[in-house]
Amino acid sequence: MLKRIGVAVIALACLSVAGWAAAAQPSVTQRLEPTTIGRGEAARLTIAASGTSAPAVTPPMVNGLEFVAIGQSQRVESVNGVTSATTSVTYQVIPRQAGVFTIPSLTPGSQPLVLTVQNGGAAGNANGSVNGRGAGGGQSQAAPARAAPGGSVARLSADGSAFVRLRLSKHELYVGERIPVDIEVGTRDGLVASLDGLPTLNGDAFTLDKLAAQPQRSQEMIDDQPFTVFTWHSALSAIKPGSLSLTMETPLTVRIPMARPDMRMFADEGMDDFFNDPNLQGFFGGATQKQVTVSSSPTVFDVLPLPTADRPADFSGAVGSFTLSSDLSDAKATEGDPVTLHLHVSGSGNFDRVNTRMLHDVDHWKTYAPTATFAPADEIGYRGEKTFDQPVIATQPGEQSLPPVSFSWFDPTTRRYVEAHTQPLRVAVTAAPAADTALARNANPTAGGAPDAGAVGAAPAAAADGLRPDHVDDGHAVASLLPHYYQPAYLVAPSAFLLALLGAGFWSRRRDARAGAARAARARAESLRTEPLIEQMGEAARTGNAELFLRSARLAVQRALATQWQVPPDTLTLEQIEARLGKQTELAQLFEFADEASYSRVKLSPLDFKHWQNWVMGQVSEALS
Repeated sequence: MLKRIGVAVIALACLSVAGWAAAAQPSVTQRLEPTTIGRGEAARLTIAASGTSAPAVTPPMVNGLEFVAIGQSQRVESVNGVTSATTSVTYQVIPRQAGVFTIPSLTPGSQPLVLTVQNGGAAGNANGSVNGRGAGGGQSQAAPARAAPGGSVARLSADGSAFVRLRLSKHELYVGERIPVDIEVGTRDGLVASLDGLPTLNGDAFTLDKLAAQPQRSQEMIDDQPFTVFTWHSALSAIKPGSLSLTMETPLTVRIPMARPDMRMFADEGMDDFFNDPNLQGFFGGATQKQVTVSSSPTVFDVLPLPTADRPADFSGAVGSFTLSSDLSDAKATEGDPVTLHLHVSGSGNFDRVNTRMLHDVDHWKTYAPTATFAPADEIGYRGEKTFDQPVIATQPGEQSLPPVSFSWFDPTTRRYVEAHTQPLRVAVTAAPAADTALARNANPTAGGAPDAGAVGAAPAAAADGLRPDHVDDGHAVASLLPHYYQPAYLVAPSAFLLALLGAGFWSRRRDARAGAARAARARAESLRTEPLIEQMGEAARTGNAELFLRSARLAVQRALATQWQVPPDTLTLEQIEARLGKQTELAQLFEFADEASYSRVKLSPLDFKHWQNWVMGQVSEALS
């Protein structure tokens, strides 16, 4: 109740003071600072108007300049019964082009203000104070609002609750060049309820790296008001040439104060600031919330195209400052075994455009596609090292040499192309062990010797004249003309031979049965060992893991064929398969794909996965059946 009475008494006092006020001549003052800026920067124009009724303040109209209101204050004084009001409005002056601009005076007879905009950076006052107060009625001075390197200025929203600001190192860059950028979003304490999203880039000619979800936080005073500043560190690059501009914007929720009593009778500045504190406005009428979008000042860039003169033939678009080096995973190798060639590109710039084919079509070497990894040296990836790993296989023993690797880039600092080469690398290649490619052969026993002249049926010696007699008496006479195969002595031999033949057949069948049982047992055991590999192939096909799929497929086929061919599985290499079946078979192709997958990335389509899975299952089933 006492508070309501106090408010009523204050209102009556205001009416009384207004009734006693005398008329006073209005006056308008203007202040511009700094008077010289660079293109892409901004200045501050403060217009203060004083009089009995606080005349309205409007910015002048100047071609080539944009005036954006960033702050406003009002003060009421009563001297000897005369009340006067002073209204001060601060504008951000944003030039659209370089030149000399004249800002007309709003008071007749006063000198106009002159603003000089240079193509480069400003001559001075790159960082100005934002906390000072001038003599003109205690209003806020027109000092620059915390200008960043490159002239980014805090452009407050219309209600003075927030700003978005860019801090850049340069405004002239080449297509593809990557430069660091700090994005700052300032929110006035008590007026901004929440940030509703990350800052976004407006401008299709630029790309911005992904912003972190948690920015850095700091405190800053602007026009004697506390602001919480959220900072994101990122990198910006241009994708096309020209004179281009961009802005950043951020959605947020602000508190809008409701209607409150007029407190203009408090001439004391401290009391005026006290009653205008957003944290106390809820006491005088509450506040509502509203979603708004705050934008930064337009930032102008001169984006230059990459020169075509002296461009190296292998230039792939890299822009920055880099160094080149290479090394090997091992200086010694065995013929047919892989070694890895490492190419290191380190420095600063746009590593997304750093690419190279490395080596290809090298005599005595088989090369594979390289893979790349990037290790950043800072939080935005502007500095770091990109490493290319290329598997290579020596195809001939002896002292072999890998030729130099070349890489070229454009250096925006020197404005020239740079072409660098690594040193040749020597590798001592030893011969691979001889592969066991001999196949089993059936031996053909032979018998020989001079005929026994005394043996029955031996050819008689030729006569001296070369004629052989019709019959020679060998001295062995027989008493019977019954054939000897009918005689009892000769019946024992056929019977023994028949029994031996039957025994041999029985033993052979028993041996084959045992061998078949052993093969069936091995096939069942191999089937149990192969079944997990088939399941592993199916899982790899579902996840698209080509390396695991091909490795499992090769191992499954190796085990199945080893059982069928009666050889150890480890001996079934690509060379063995090509020696047995030829190089143009699907089995040899599968082994070659599996070898390549161990050294480099092999991609398989869903149809490839299905084809090879069905083919492997058919081969395994046929070999183990």
